[in-house]
Amino acid sequence: MQQAAVIMTAQRERGEQARARALVRFNGLMFHGLAAASFLETAAPLHVGRLGRVFADHPDVGLWLEQVWWPQRAGHGRLLRSYVEATWPEFDWSAAYDEFHEAYRTRYGTASAGGSLALEALARCVAETQAAVFYRALASYADEPALRGLAREAGRDHAFFFDHFRSVFERCKRHESVGFAAACRTVLGASRAARDLDVAAAFQPLARHWNGNRLVPELGYGEFLERMGQLVERHAALGRVERLLFRPWARGAAHATVAACAVNPVHSAGRIQQPVGPG
Repeated sequence: MQQAAVIMTAQRERGEQARARALVRFNGLMFHGLAAASFLETAAPLHVGRLGRVFADHPDVGLWLEQVWWPQRAGHGRLLRSYVEATWPEFDWSAAYDEFHEAYRTRYGTASAGGSLALEALARCVAETQAAVFYRALASYADEPALRGLAREAGRDHAFFFDHFRSVFERCKRHESVGFAAACRTVLGASRAARDLDVAAAFQPLARHWNGNRLVPELGYGEFLERMGQLVERHAALGRVERLLFRPWARGAAHATVAACAVNPVHSAGRIQQPVGPG
C-alpha cells in the first residue's frame, strides 16, 4: 500500500508539472522573454572583451569578468536555451541566435561611458539591476517549479554581479570627479540602451525561425514591453531605486530623465533586493 501511494504521488506530481509546462508553452510573453534572455546571456563574451579593455588598468576586474561573470552568465544561457528548446521544439534556437548575434556584435554597446571607469561601472550596475529584477519577477510569476528555480538562480547571480560592479564603481569614483548630471545621463542611457538596443536586438529574430506554424501568438515589440513591464510591476516587489530605473521602459524621455535623477545615482546606486518568489 505504501509503495502504491508513493507511485500515485509521483504520477500526480509529474502530471502537475506537465500541466504547468503546457501553460508556459502557450504563453507568448514567456516565450519572447525567455528566448530573448537566453540570447543575451549567451552573448556575454562580446561584453567581456570590451569591458576588459575598458578596465585594462584594473587587472582584477578583467580576471573576475573572465573567471566568474562570463562563466556564470554562459551557464544561465545554456540552461535557458535548454528550457526554450524543450518547451518550444518547433523554434529553431540556433538559427535565431545566429541572426541575433550577427546584428548584435556590431552594436552590442561599443560606446563607453565617456572614458570614465566609474560611470562604466555605474552603467553595469544598472544593467545587472534590470536583469535581476526581470528574473525575480519571473520567479514569482512562474507556476512551474523548473522555471521558477531557473529564474531564481539567475536572479541571485545578477544580484551578486551588481554587488561586484558597485564595488568597482565605489573604487573608481574615489579617483574621479563624478558629477550628478553625468551620473544621471549614464543611468538613463544604460536603461534606454537595454530597452532600445539589447532587448530589442534579441527580440527581432523571434518571429522568424519556426519549423512549421508558430505555436505562440506574435507580439509587437511595443506590446511586449508593455506586458513585461506590467509583469515586473506586479511580481518583482520593486524597491524605490529599481522602480526609477524601470521608468524609461514605460515612459517618454522627458519623464525618464526626471525619474532617473530623482535619486542621486552617485550616492544611491541602491542595493537591489535579493530575488524572492514562491518557495
